[in-house]
Amino acid sequence: MTNSIIFLGSGGGRVVIAHQYRGTGGFVINVDGQQIHVDPGPGALSAAAEYNINTQATDIIFVSHEHIDHANDINAIIAAITLDGVRNTRGTLLAPSSITQKGGWLLPRYKNLLKQTINIKPGDKKEIGNLIFEITETRHDAKDCVGFKLHAPSCTIGYTSDTKYFQRLGKIYRGCHVLIANVLRPGQEDYKTHLSSKYASKLAEAAQPELFIIQHFGARMLRERPLYEAREIQRVTGIRTIAATDGMKIGLRGIDDGEIS
Repeated sequence: MTNSIIFLGSGGGRVVIAHQYRGTGGFVINVDGQQIHVDPGPGALSAAAEYNINTQATDIIFVSHEHIDHANDINAIIAAITLDGVRNTRGTLLAPSSITQKGGWLLPRYKNLLKQTINIKPGDKKEIGNLIFEITETRHDAKDCVGFKLHAPSCTIGYTSDTKYFQRLGKIYRGCHVLIANVLRPGQEDYKTHLSSKYASKLAEAAQPELFIIQHFGARMLRERPLYEAREIQRVTGIRTIAATDGMKIGLRGIDDGEIS
């Protein structure tokens, strides 16, 4: 298993979900022998098949919050990874309690197929095998939304999930080799629940990752072209910045050398 990040979708928000201008299946991290599916939104399972992801090999599902573009396909992914669930439970779900509680996205039938379900909140540190998930805070309009810093033997990966910019945000993600930021809006816009490119630049400048990846684009961002927004962020900050595309695979070896497949 090659250490990598594969984007099963790079879109977000209601208009993009409805029209599927970009996929909304989240992304998959393969790192140090474990496979993690992050925020399996609509189309996660079909996108995994399209981009040659073996869903049955998934060890961990991470769901950041209860919005449809982050949690819609959670039960479908569990069904896929637990095909042998009649005899053996497997897999770990990391999610806020709003996902796992009665009436949340996680259906009891599929919860019972998992090896373990771990409720998470900001400040938690959860160790799973050789990985440590440091759960990070957000400022969003969903109940108990979270991000993470994933500490693996070979690298540290950060994920903001959906959040507006706040003063501590950059400090939270210092020390990341790769930082993935959900940037819904382009340019200089102020938005009360999401990052725009202006604030993504502030985040990158404060956090200083080796590689900064923007994704989860809304319709307005797509009209302005995320590639151009990424170039402007890199110009302003000096931080190597990439705009994710559907099916993009980022190799986690040789980040400094620009190794992207």
